Amino acid sequence: MEENPFNLLYVLRVIRQYLVYILVVVGLSGLLAFILTLPAIYPPEYRSSAIIYPTSAERYDLFNMFHEEPNMYLYGGAKEVEKLDNIANSDPVRFFVIDSLDLWQAYGVDPENDASPRYYVLRTYNGNVKTTRVSGNGLEIEAYDVDPERAAAIVNLVIAQVDAINKDMLVSNKEHLLGLYRQSAARLQGQIAQYEDSARALRAEYNVLASLTQSEVIAEQVLMAEGDLGAARAALREAQRKGQATAGLEMEVRRLEGKVAALTRRSSGSAMNLEKFRDGMDKVKAVEDVLTSLAEDLKNLAERVQYLELMDQVAYSTILIPEQAQPADKKARPVRWVILLATLLIASLVSIMGTVLIDRLIHWGKNAQSASAGAVS
Repeated sequence: MEENPFNLLYVLRVIRQYLVYILVVVGLSGLLAFILTLPAIYPPEYRSSAIIYPTSAERYDLFNMFHEEPNMYLYGGAKEVEKLDNIANSDPVRFFVIDSLDLWQAYGVDPENDASPRYYVLRTYNGNVKTTRVSGNGLEIEAYDVDPERAAAIVNLVIAQVDAINKDMLVSNKEHLLGLYRQSAARLQGQIAQYEDSARALRAEYNVLASLTQSEVIAEQVLMAEGDLGAARAALREAQRKGQATAGLEMEVRRLEGKVAALTRRSSGSAMNLEKFRDGMDKVKAVEDVLTSLAEDLKNLAERVQYLELMDQVAYSTILIPEQAQPADKKARPVRWVILLATLLIASLVSIMGTVLIDRLIHWGKNAQSASAGAVS
């Protein structure tokens, strides 16, 4: 017997030949799908959802807060969305929602008697509650349930828990920062005390009582002493020229020279010495410049500590919610016509493929019998 070629005409011939069987299989499949999607067997589920946006982490970035031109943005970025997504899908949030709304009973799981109750309740929960990242760095949280009120409650409770856990993480980080800042403040205060002691010791060693005023007084005394010395020397020269007695004038010149030396020479040991004062003033100024810098750092730390402490007194949220989840008034699944259409299409394809395969097997069997009969004859 000649082998039938496998082409479109052959497939159409097989469909026509076995059309009744194909229609029976498709009809039974459609009837079964219709029965299985009845509300009594597959209760309709309602969808409730809400979109949340993370607040910008820079709103709580203390280093950024004290910049001259801080970059402040209302919404967070992709990293904040990822963190919210991870929190929403964490076991603490899942079981908090399950326990709070008694989803054990709603999902038909007995936590005391069933084997692996956590596995089964989470499997159902994960099939009904989903998170999806949306454009604009948002996170959509959706829930399906046979009770529209409960579906909305699930979404809103997930959002509340995400905010609470995220806030706890922020508070924990804040406490850690507070500890670091207070340690830094204590260290700065210790350094400031040391430098203040050093400044007092230098002022006492170099007799630096004031800065500009004392410098002006010493400089004025130097000028006056040098002027008196110049006048005494001129008088001495005049007396020597005239042949007058000079003993008194010479003593006065030596006294004034000693006074000028005491005021100007570093080695004189005088308490009122310009060079010594300048050396001491330079050292005191260097120490006081460090003191000023340390005091500014301490002031900035105090402002940051104050900001962190104020956060405990202000109610804030780590997420932005345009609208809370609301109960739906129309079922979301199952979509019966989609299920029926998909069932009919699949049943048709499987039936056609099955009949073609059966027909080919029948022809192969007949060909084999013909070949055997020819060999015997």
